[in-house]
Amino acid sequence: MAFPVALLPTRAHCDATLASLRQEKRVLDLQNQTFDLHADQAGERATARTADLTEAQNSVTQLTPLVAGLTPGSPEYILNNRLLVRATRRVQDLTAPAAASTAADPVNAFLKAVDVRQVAVQLPELDTAIAEVEAHKATLTT
Repeated sequence: MAFPVALLPTRAHCDATLASLRQEKRVLDLQNQTFDLHADQAGERATARTADLTEAQNSVTQLTPLVAGLTPGSPEYILNNRLLVRATRRVQDLTAPAAASTAADPVNAFLKAVDVRQVAVQLPELDTAIAEVEAHKATLTT
């Protein structure tokens, strides 16, 4: 369905409309880039979290038998036991469920998906509107 460009009787009206549409497009482009950045960062965080968890689990796996074989109270035992406790806490932290206030909240996740979709739909519509107004403007003499 074409936009009602006949409502714009002069080039000045077209210019004002184009300025407004282009501003809105800049805002939506920025929102789209922000959504893309957040998605990229979420992927990077998930990858880093998985790597951190694997590293911490490997530490626990290696340190558990080592600490068990050391004499309690010895300097080696104290050092390795501290490392084991630290690694165990890190595993617990990385496997703890996310807080409800984060993006893991299903309502927030759904609403974010709606925002992303709205921007994705609006950008081509604005491009079409801009093209139609520009084409209409070219037909006007005043």
